[in-house]
Amino acid sequence: MTNFKVFLVFSFIANHAFFTKVDCEKSLVPALYVFGDSGFDNGNNNNLNTIAKVNTYPYGIDFNNQSTGRFTNGKTYADLIAIKLRLPLPPPYLGLSGSEGYQVTTGINYASGACGILNDSRVGECLSLDKQIEYFTSSVTNDLPKLFGRKDYMRQHLSKSIYLIGIGSNDYSLNYFKNESMKPEEFADYLIEQLSRKIKTLYDLGARKFIVGSVNQLGCSHRVFCNETMNQIVKPYSEKLQIKTQYLQKQLSGSIFISINSFNFFNEIKNAPKKYGE
Repeated sequence: MTNFKVFLVFSFIANHAFFTKVDCEKSLVPALYVFGDSGFDNGNNNNLNTIAKVNTYPYGIDFNNQSTGRFTNGKTYADLIAIKLRLPLPPPYLGLSGSEGYQVTTGINYASGACGILNDSRVGECLSLDKQIEYFTSSVTNDLPKLFGRKDYMRQHLSKSIYLIGIGSNDYSLNYFKNESMKPEEFADYLIEQLSRKIKTLYDLGARKFIVGSVNQLGCSHRVFCNETMNQIVKPYSEKLQIKTQYLQKQLSGSIFISINSFNFFNEIKNAPKKYGE
Protein backbone atom coordinates (compact mmCIF):
# COMPACT_ATOMS: atom_id res chain seq x y z
CA MET A 1 0.00 0.00 0.00
CA THR A 2 2.90 2.34 0.72
CA ASN A 3 4.27 2.09 -2.83
CA PHE A 4 0.78 2.74 -4.18
CA LYS A 5 0.55 5.92 -2.10
CA VAL A 6 3.88 7.13 -3.44
CA PHE A 7 2.75 6.47 -7.02
CA LEU A 8 -0.42 8.48 -6.43
CA VAL A 9 1.47 11.35 -4.83
CA PHE A 10 3.74 11.62 -7.84
CA SER A 11 0.81 11.38 -10.23
CA PHE A 12 -0.61 14.45 -8.50
CA ILE A 13 2.73 16.22 -8.34
CA ALA A 14 3.28 15.76 -12.07
CA ASN A 15 0.40 18.16 -12.65
CA HIS A 16 1.63 20.80 -10.21
CA ALA A 17 4.45 23.33 -10.21
CA PHE A 18 6.29 21.48 -7.45
CA PHE A 19 9.62 20.86 -9.07
CA THR A 20 12.47 23.16 -9.91
CA LYS A 21 14.00 22.47 -13.32
CA VAL A 22 17.31 20.85 -12.46
CA ASP A 23 19.89 18.52 -13.94
CA CYS A 24 18.58 14.95 -14.13
CA GLU A 25 21.18 13.73 -11.62
CA LYS A 26 20.34 16.35 -9.01
CA SER A 27 17.51 16.38 -6.51
CA LEU A 28 14.16 17.59 -7.78
CA VAL A 29 13.70 19.94 -4.81
CA PRO A 30 16.17 21.38 -2.29
CA ALA A 31 14.80 19.53 0.74
CA LEU A 32 12.01 17.44 2.26
CA TYR A 33 10.77 18.43 5.71
CA VAL A 34 8.59 15.81 7.41
CA PHE A 35 5.95 16.24 10.13
CA GLY A 36 3.71 13.50 11.46
CA ASP A 37 3.18 10.48 13.68
CA SER A 38 4.31 6.84 13.63
CA GLY A 39 3.67 6.62 9.90
CA PHE A 40 6.66 8.92 9.35
CA ASP A 41 8.72 8.70 12.58
CA ASN A 42 12.19 7.44 11.69
CA GLY A 43 13.83 7.53 15.09
CA ASN A 44 12.77 10.60 17.06
CA ASN A 45 10.96 8.51 19.67
CA ASN A 46 14.19 6.61 20.34
CA ASN A 47 15.27 9.70 22.26
CA LEU A 48 12.08 10.09 24.30
CA ASN A 49 10.71 8.53 27.48
CA THR A 50 7.91 6.51 25.92
CA ILE A 51 6.78 2.95 25.36
CA ALA A 52 5.99 3.99 21.77
CA LYS A 53 9.41 3.24 20.38
CA VAL A 54 10.43 0.49 17.99
CA ASN A 55 14.21 0.35 18.10
CA THR A 56 14.28 -3.42 18.57
CA TYR A 57 13.98 -6.52 16.36
CA PRO A 58 11.98 -7.36 14.23
CA TYR A 59 11.44 -3.72 13.21
CA GLY A 60 13.84 -2.82 10.42
CA ILE A 61 14.44 -6.36 9.16
CA ASP A 62 14.09 -5.03 5.61
CA PHE A 63 16.04 -1.84 6.36
CA ASN A 64 19.54 -3.31 6.28
CA ASN A 65 18.34 -5.44 9.21
CA GLN A 66 18.58 -2.37 11.47
CA SER A 67 15.87 -1.27 13.91
CA THR A 68 16.21 2.47 13.37
CA GLY A 69 13.03 3.56 15.13
CA ARG A 70 10.77 3.32 12.10
CA PHE A 71 7.39 1.75 12.85
CA THR A 72 7.77 -0.66 9.96
CA ASN A 73 9.89 -3.52 8.69
CA GLY A 74 11.47 -1.29 6.03
CA LYS A 75 11.18 2.23 4.69
CA THR A 76 8.41 4.65 5.55
CA TYR A 77 6.22 6.50 3.08
CA ALA A 78 8.35 9.61 3.79
CA ASP A 79 11.53 7.68 2.95
CA LEU A 80 10.12 6.59 -0.40
CA ILE A 81 9.09 10.16 -1.22
CA ALA A 82 12.64 11.33 -0.45
CA ILE A 83 14.08 8.66 -2.74
CA LYS A 84 11.73 9.67 -5.56
CA LEU A 85 12.87 13.28 -5.07
CA ARG A 86 16.51 12.10 -5.31
CA LEU A 87 17.19 13.29 -1.80
CA PRO A 88 18.95 11.59 1.11
CA LEU A 89 16.57 10.17 3.71
CA PRO A 90 15.78 13.06 6.09
CA PRO A 91 17.44 12.36 9.46
CA PRO A 92 15.39 12.42 12.69
CA TYR A 93 15.68 15.81 14.35
CA LEU A 94 16.32 14.39 17.82
CA GLY A 95 19.07 12.18 16.42
CA LEU A 96 21.15 15.16 15.30
CA SER A 97 23.87 16.63 17.45
CA GLY A 98 24.15 20.42 17.65
CA SER A 99 26.84 20.58 14.98
CA GLU A 100 25.00 18.16 12.67
CA GLY A 101 21.92 20.38 12.74
CA TYR A 102 23.96 23.17 11.20
CA GLN A 103 25.00 20.97 8.28
CA VAL A 104 21.72 19.47 7.03
CA THR A 105 20.38 21.20 3.92
CA THR A 106 18.32 18.41 2.35
CA GLY A 107 15.59 18.16 4.97
CA ILE A 108 14.85 16.89 8.46
CA ASN A 109 12.23 14.54 9.89
CA TYR A 110 10.40 15.90 12.96
CA ALA A 111 7.69 13.19 13.12
CA SER A 112 6.93 11.39 16.37
CA GLY A 113 4.94 8.22 16.97
CA ALA A 114 1.91 8.21 19.31
CA CYS A 115 1.35 11.95 18.95
CA GLY A 116 -1.26 14.06 17.21
CA ILE A 117 -2.41 17.45 16.01
CA LEU A 118 -3.86 18.18 19.45
CA ASN A 119 -1.41 18.43 22.33
CA ASP A 120 -3.39 15.98 24.48
CA SER A 121 -3.45 13.24 21.81
CA ARG A 122 -0.47 11.23 23.02
CA VAL A 123 1.01 8.20 24.72
CA GLY A 124 3.83 9.10 27.11
CA GLU A 125 6.43 11.58 25.91
CA CYS A 126 6.21 12.48 22.23
CA LEU A 127 6.49 15.45 19.89
CA SER A 128 3.09 16.99 19.26
CA LEU A 129 2.68 18.85 15.98
CA ASP A 130 3.19 22.10 17.91
CA LYS A 131 6.49 20.78 19.25
CA GLN A 132 7.57 19.57 15.82
CA ILE A 133 6.94 23.02 14.40
CA GLU A 134 8.79 24.57 17.33
CA TYR A 135 11.83 22.47 16.42
CA PHE A 136 11.46 23.41 12.75
CA THR A 137 11.33 27.08 13.80
CA SER A 138 14.63 26.54 15.60
CA SER A 139 16.08 25.03 12.41
CA VAL A 140 14.94 28.06 10.40
CA THR A 141 16.05 30.71 12.88
CA ASN A 142 19.24 29.13 14.25
CA ASP A 143 20.62 26.51 11.86
CA LEU A 144 19.77 27.43 8.26
CA PRO A 145 21.05 31.04 8.47
CA LYS A 146 24.52 29.67 9.26
CA LEU A 147 24.36 27.51 6.14
CA PHE A 148 22.96 30.00 3.66
CA GLY A 149 24.30 33.31 4.91
CA ARG A 150 22.06 35.53 2.82
CA LYS A 151 18.37 35.69 3.70
CA ASP A 152 17.25 35.55 0.07
CA TYR A 153 19.12 32.26 -0.44
CA MET A 154 17.41 30.77 2.60
CA ARG A 155 13.99 32.06 1.50
CA GLN A 156 14.47 30.41 -1.88
CA HIS A 157 15.49 27.15 -0.21
CA LEU A 158 12.42 27.15 2.03
CA SER A 159 9.96 28.13 -0.69
CA LYS A 160 11.14 25.43 -3.10
CA SER A 161 11.35 22.62 -0.54
CA ILE A 162 8.47 20.20 0.12
CA TYR A 163 6.68 19.90 3.46
CA LEU A 164 5.16 16.47 4.02
CA ILE A 165 2.50 16.30 6.75
CA GLY A 166 0.82 13.08 7.85
CA ILE A 167 -0.87 13.23 11.23
CA GLY A 168 -4.31 12.93 12.80
CA SER A 169 -4.89 9.21 13.43
CA ASN A 170 -3.96 9.49 17.11
CA ASP A 171 -6.37 12.38 17.56
CA TYR A 172 -9.06 9.80 16.92
CA SER A 173 -7.62 6.61 18.44
CA LEU A 174 -6.10 8.24 21.55
CA ASN A 175 -8.53 11.10 21.98
CA TYR A 176 -11.91 11.17 20.25
CA PHE A 177 -12.76 7.47 20.62
CA LYS A 178 -12.08 7.69 24.36
CA ASN A 179 -14.48 10.57 24.87
CA GLU A 180 -16.90 11.19 22.01
CA SER A 181 -18.06 14.56 23.31
CA MET A 182 -18.52 16.03 19.80
CA LYS A 183 -20.33 14.84 16.72
CA PRO A 184 -17.94 13.39 14.10
CA GLU A 185 -18.49 16.35 11.75
CA GLU A 186 -17.79 18.83 14.55
CA PHE A 187 -14.61 17.07 15.64
CA ALA A 188 -13.36 16.90 12.04
CA ASP A 189 -13.96 20.64 11.66
CA TYR A 190 -12.17 21.37 14.93
CA LEU A 191 -9.21 19.14 14.08
CA ILE A 192 -8.81 20.61 10.60
CA GLU A 193 -8.98 24.15 11.96
CA GLN A 194 -6.17 23.34 14.40
CA LEU A 195 -4.12 21.76 11.61
CA SER A 196 -4.72 24.79 9.37
CA ARG A 197 -3.35 27.15 12.00
CA LYS A 198 -0.20 25.09 12.29
CA ILE A 199 0.20 24.96 8.50
CA LYS A 200 -0.08 28.75 8.44
CA THR A 201 2.78 28.90 10.94
CA LEU A 202 4.91 26.86 8.53
CA TYR A 203 3.85 29.19 5.73
CA ASP A 204 4.91 32.23 7.76
CA LEU A 205 8.31 30.60 8.24
CA GLY A 206 8.73 30.29 4.46
CA ALA A 207 7.07 27.00 3.47
CA ARG A 208 5.08 27.05 0.22
CA LYS A 209 4.77 23.48 -1.11
CA PHE A 210 2.70 21.13 1.02
CA ILE A 211 1.69 17.48 0.75
CA VAL A 212 -0.95 16.79 3.39
CA GLY A 213 -2.24 13.29 4.11
CA SER A 214 -5.58 12.46 5.67
CA VAL A 215 -6.46 9.74 8.18
CA ASN A 216 -6.67 6.10 7.08
CA GLN A 217 -9.63 3.81 7.71
CA LEU A 218 -8.89 3.34 11.40
CA GLY A 219 -11.69 0.81 11.72
CA CYS A 220 -9.58 -1.56 9.60
CA SER A 221 -6.33 -1.14 11.53
CA HIS A 222 -4.93 -4.48 12.69
CA ARG A 223 -8.27 -6.20 12.11
CA VAL A 224 -9.42 -9.10 9.97
CA PHE A 225 -12.80 -7.45 9.52
CA CYS A 226 -13.37 -3.71 9.34
CA ASN A 227 -15.39 -1.76 11.89
CA GLU A 228 -17.42 0.36 9.48
CA THR A 229 -18.99 2.39 12.28
CA MET A 230 -15.53 3.58 13.26
CA ASN A 231 -14.64 4.24 9.62
CA GLN A 232 -17.71 6.41 9.13
CA ILE A 233 -16.70 8.52 12.14
CA VAL A 234 -13.28 9.17 10.61
CA LYS A 235 -14.46 9.67 7.02
CA PRO A 236 -15.56 13.35 7.34
CA TYR A 237 -12.00 14.36 8.22
CA SER A 238 -10.66 13.20 4.85
CA GLU A 239 -13.49 14.85 2.93
CA LYS A 240 -13.19 18.15 4.76
CA LEU A 241 -9.39 18.19 4.59
CA GLN A 242 -9.44 18.25 0.79
CA ILE A 243 -11.80 21.23 0.81
CA LYS A 244 -9.68 23.03 3.41
CA THR A 245 -6.42 22.61 1.53
CA GLN A 246 -8.04 24.03 -1.61
CA TYR A 247 -9.13 27.02 0.46
CA LEU A 248 -5.66 27.45 1.97
CA GLN A 249 -4.06 27.44 -1.47
CA LYS A 250 -6.28 30.35 -2.46
CA GLN A 251 -5.74 32.16 0.82
CA LEU A 252 -1.97 31.76 1.17
CA SER A 253 -0.27 33.55 -1.71
CA GLY A 254 2.22 31.43 -3.65
CA SER A 255 1.33 28.21 -1.87
CA ILE A 256 0.69 24.84 -3.50
CA PHE A 257 -1.18 22.04 -1.73
CA ILE A 258 -1.60 18.40 -2.58
CA SER A 259 -4.15 16.64 -0.37
CA ILE A 260 -3.79 12.87 -0.22
CA ASN A 261 -7.07 11.13 0.63
CA SER A 262 -5.68 8.06 2.38
CA PHE A 263 -9.20 6.99 3.35
CA ASN A 264 -10.29 6.62 -0.28
CA PHE A 265 -6.99 5.06 -1.34
CA PHE A 266 -7.41 2.37 1.30
CA ASN A 267 -10.96 1.83 0.06
CA GLU A 268 -9.69 1.23 -3.48
CA ILE A 269 -7.22 -1.37 -2.25
CA LYS A 270 -9.79 -3.02 0.01
CA ASN A 271 -12.33 -3.29 -2.82
CA ALA A 272 -9.85 -4.50 -5.47
CA PRO A 273 -6.98 -6.22 -3.62
CA LYS A 274 -5.82 -8.29 -6.61
CA LYS A 275 -5.22 -5.12 -8.59
CA TYR A 276 -2.64 -4.02 -6.01
CA GLY A 277 -1.04 -7.36 -5.22
CA GLU A 278 -3.48 -8.59 -2.53
